[in-house]
Amino acid sequence: MSDFTSVEKLQNANVYGADGDKIGSVGQVYLDDQSGQPSFVTVKTGLFGTKETFIPVSEATSSADGLQVPFDKAFIKDAPNVDADGSITPAEERRIYEYYSLDYQDTGADRGVTGTVTDHDTRAGDVTAGQGVDAGTDRESVVVRDEQLNVGTETRESGRVRLRKHSYTDTETVEVPVTREEVVVEREPVDPNSPEALADTGDEEVVVTTREEVPVVDKTATAEKVTVDKNRVQDTERVSGTVQHEDVEVDQDTTGRRNG
Repeated sequence: MSDFTSVEKLQNANVYGADGDKIGSVGQVYLDDQSGQPSFVTVKTGLFGTKETFIPVSEATSSADGLQVPFDKAFIKDAPNVDADGSITPAEERRIYEYYSLDYQDTGADRGVTGTVTDHDTRAGDVTAGQGVDAGTDRESVVVRDEQLNVGTETRESGRVRLRKHSYTDTETVEVPVTREEVVVEREPVDPNSPEALADTGDEEVVVTTREEVPVVDKTATAEKVTVDKNRVQDTERVSGTVQHEDVEVDQDTTGRRNG
């Protein structure tokens, strides 16, 4: 790993797996006690970087975005549990190298490895071995969505009313009272010696006119205007719908760590 020979260059570097996916970011850097060169880095994995796993620096190569390792995230997460307590014993170092199928004898197994890390404003030369301070924060986030019902109104045609005029005929029968005059002939005796009786009038004709009522039919009409209008009526309707909510569950790896 010739491109990363100092803590400063490794500090906070992102770690990418063989598939190019981000595994996490560097948490601590462990230096060889004799050479002072980086031997291991811990990488923070999990949703919020709650677990640190050891990776041999010798297997990493530099990339534009950080470190590239020939392993996937699942393989790295299953690496041996070694406490990131500031130092690695030879036995712990052996377990890590054996897990990654590396030759332990070629790594200087007779030497100890001490964890060291710097804050953002600290130089690598000023670090005291065994500090084991967090190198930085690897912030990961997820976006959750909530759906709400937005209820409004729209106007649509609900029906039509038509006024259609048409005519028809009908027959009505009405009883009307009528009167008529009838001729009544009356005879009464008179004195033959009266002037009325003695008057010689010759032939005489008397005309009496009679009258009667007959029904007379006439028609009158009435009219009315029919108008259709609209009234706005306020009402309330209940609507319901299905909305989707998202939430975040935090799963923390609480597997106990074992000492070498």
